[in-house]
Amino acid sequence: MSYGPVFVPSRRPAATERWRGSRCDEVVLPAVRDALWEFTREVHNLEPGPAKLSGLNDTREAEAKIGMLGTDTAPLCLVLRAHLPGPPAARKHWREDLGTQGVRPQAAQVTGIDQVDPDQVAPLLTEPPSQHVRPWLILRSPAGFAAGALSVDPGDGLPRRVIDFAVLHLNRPGAAGERPPRCPHCNQPRVRRYAAFDLCPDCGWFAT
Repeated sequence: MSYGPVFVPSRRPAATERWRGSRCDEVVLPAVRDALWEFTREVHNLEPGPAKLSGLNDTREAEAKIGMLGTDTAPLCLVLRAHLPGPPAARKHWREDLGTQGVRPQAAQVTGIDQVDPDQVAPLLTEPPSQHVRPWLILRSPAGFAAGALSVDPGDGLPRRVIDFAVLHLNRPGAAGERPPRCPHCNQPRVRRYAAFDLCPDCGWFAT
């Protein structure tokens, strides 16, 4: 089954030189990685444990940083696409809309929140957050789907969507087809074949 485009690039200002020259692990800092993996672990009932981040396009000064987060024992991994945010979303009083946390049969969306130190989200934002507040991380994923987004509220109540992610299982249910010579989404010739999926390290397209 093919998914593409999985990550639709957001409208955002041109990437800064600082961003373009950064590696994925310099942009997605430990507190953000931990929040992403904890959300994944709880939704998919995984054993506790830290996850390692691998940057897939670190050497190409890309405007979108593609990374893979996982452990040696988990049956799945998380693929993320970090990008500079566009203008902040309109005020939606997101804290009032969260509802009861957790996965419920009638839930349309699964949401997780966390607070982190300002320096942990500073690389993801176009403007530095205030050092006098602890920014919020807001993770949202439609119930029953393995994709979602992480937004940052640096303290003004306006979330900035900075990371799109998808959870991929590491067991391929059937025989693999031909690996595409070029990515169907961005047309780059670097599609990688893993045991259970094909993945483009340039834009995040994948097929399982």
